[in-house]
Amino acid sequence: MANQYKLFNQASNDHLADFFQCNREAAIKELYNAHYKQLITLANGILHDRCLAEDVVQNTFITIWNKRANLPVPINLKGYLVVCVKRKAYDAIKKEKKRMEQPIPDYEDERMAGMRQRGIEDKEIYSGILKAMKCIPPKQRKVFEQRYLHDLSSREIMANNHLSAQTIKNHMHTCMRIMRKKLKHHYS
Repeated sequence: MANQYKLFNQASNDHLADFFQCNREAAIKELYNAHYKQLITLANGILHDRCLAEDVVQNTFITIWNKRANLPVPINLKGYLVVCVKRKAYDAIKKEKKRMEQPIPDYEDERMAGMRQRGIEDKEIYSGILKAMKCIPPKQRKVFEQRYLHDLSSREIMANNHLSAQTIKNHMHTCMRIMRKKLKHHYS
C-alpha cells in the first residue's frame, strides 16, 4: 500500500485520473491539494466572493467524488476541473440572481401600520414604545426604526444594510415579539 501511495504521489495528472477511477480516496485528496488554490482564484475572479468561491470549489470536488463511478476519465484533468468550477460558479450567480428577483413580501404588522397612519397621539403609548424599543437589540432596532420611523420599504432596508430578505424578516419578527411583550399592558 505504501508503495502504491509513493507511486501515486509521483504520478502525473493523467495518472491521477486513472487512480481516481479506481475509487482511491487518496486520488481525490491529491487532486484537491494540487489544484485547490488555482481553482479558488478562478472562482473568486468570477464570483468576487472568497467564501462563495471556496464553497464552489469544495462542492465541485464533492460532486466529482459522488459521481466518480459514472464519470469518464478526462483527457485533460486540469481543464476538466476548470470547466466544472466555472459552471458551478455561474450556477451560483444564476441562483443568487433568481433569489434577488423574487418579490419581497411586506412584513408590516397591522397594528403598527394603523399607528403610523393615525399618528401617535397617545403620549403614554408613545413613551411605552420608546421604552420597548430600548429593549430591542441594536441591529434589529436599526431595521425596525428604518421600517417604521423612516418608512423605508423592505427592499430599501436590504440595500442600505446589505441584508437578505430573510434576515429582515427575522429581525422584524424579533422586534415585534419584544414590542408586543413590552406593550401588552397598553392593549389589555
